[in-house]
Amino acid sequence: MPEYLTKVRASQMWKVADGTGITVAVIDSGVKDLPGLKGRVLPGVSFMEPPISRPDEKYPPHDDFAGHGTTMTSAIVGDGSGGGPQGLAPGAKVMPIRTSIGTPMAFGAIGESAKGVRYAADNGAKIINLSIGGWWSLDKMRSAVEYAQSKGVLVFVAMGNEGDGNKSANPIAGLPGVLGVGAVDITGEPLPSSSYGSSTDLAGFGGKVPVRCKENTAWCVQDGGTSYATSLASASAALVWSAHPDWTANQVARVLIQTAGGPVDGAKRNDWIGYGIARPSKVLIDRAGDPGAPDTDPLAGPAPVKTPAPSADPTAAAPRREESAAARAGLSWKWPALGAAVAVALGLGIAVVVKRRRR
Repeated sequence: MPEYLTKVRASQMWKVADGTGITVAVIDSGVKDLPGLKGRVLPGVSFMEPPISRPDEKYPPHDDFAGHGTTMTSAIVGDGSGGGPQGLAPGAKVMPIRTSIGTPMAFGAIGESAKGVRYAADNGAKIINLSIGGWWSLDKMRSAVEYAQSKGVLVFVAMGNEGDGNKSANPIAGLPGVLGVGAVDITGEPLPSSSYGSSTDLAGFGGKVPVRCKENTAWCVQDGGTSYATSLASASAALVWSAHPDWTANQVARVLIQTAGGPVDGAKRNDWIGYGIARPSKVLIDRAGDPGAPDTDPLAGPAPVKTPAPSADPTAAAPRREESAAARAGLSWKWPALGAAVAVALGLGIAVVVKRRRR
């Protein structure tokens, strides 16, 4: 079992809940039908627009040019076979919603994703995973997210991988009620590449993990970044919701925030990890967290009251270094943006910051 699953006491958690009964919509590049995902992926839908020159081209949701959506799906529900990751919520189901991510038509992916958000909300998804970002069609995404929230859906979005001293963040993470997710390494220190800002709410492991590579024909170990971290946050919510099916999205979000492994300096939150690293085991095993009011957005009111995680806790977040050794060496985890308007997970580059509105 991967070390990050051991740290969150996955085997013990799965005796309480494994995500059964919860559908997570993964709005991404589609999903490849791998043996390790058998029986864990729903039919889904594709909103990928065909090129003008080939208007009759079909792009089924169970296909994936980029491998990105396949990686996110496996991180949530994979069985760990064939070199792929063991999913954190193996009993959950993934609803794949395919967009143009990973293709020359990626400029349309955010608009397609907005359609996907609405589809997911209308077709049984409790959680939406957006390990993508961009600023084009942000108004469409805003209204789609509001619609999903009106249906009781919880939305997670990657903060982006344009860190390295640049306070740039995925603008979708700034939308009210959306949970923005940053990435940490196995020690709990924020990845140098992780984007950060006032819209960061939680963090998850995003270090060296199996990701699809070689044109989605194999698994390679690379930094998964905030995309992978977001998938783990979505899976964490699936575990909690599976154990407490009567809770609302606000209540699931609230206990994840309350029980997060926060900054070791005792701060309630910071711009790199938000309220801390998601720790569903605190809810499932230790029975910590108060779900509170079902209809109150935990991000809209005063900052949640929580006890800072002790520094001995392996899932507490270490302070961010002023400059990592890799950064000093001039190394970069950035991947080029796909298309003019959007970038994805293992290298999600965003240049626009939208401040989260907190009432």
